[in-house]
Amino acid sequence: MALQIGLFAAATAPAAVAEDSPQAGFKRIRGVAIERLLAGKEFGDGVHWRYSFQQNGNTIEYAMSQRQKLSWRAQDDVLCWHSARGEECFEVWASSSALRLQPTGLGVPLEGSLSRLIP
Repeated sequence: MALQIGLFAAATAPAAVAEDSPQAGFKRIRGVAIERLLAGKEFGDGVHWRYSFQQNGNTIEYAMSQRQKLSWRAQDDVLCWHSARGEECFEVWASSSALRLQPTGLGVPLEGSLSRLIP
């Protein structure tokens, strides 16, 4: 019985790891390409939160009916923003239809869509 459980875990573990990998269907965005991708765009999940990335490095975060001003920049191949929570940095991953911000430290990735910011 223990051998069967071990084989099942070994057979299913690689698939679970691959699904949770930022690389699965996503391409890593680096350097100035991060600024080109995000400036003048809005990133959100369509319901709970969204980030409006201004051309001048300001961002407005809307989350659960709360509005907060942030400042953002691309630095060392990651996106960083500063808010009341402190500085947070993310690897930026893009697919054909989605964007994923993977925290460089502890935290849950943010995944949503990117659209043009309407002034």
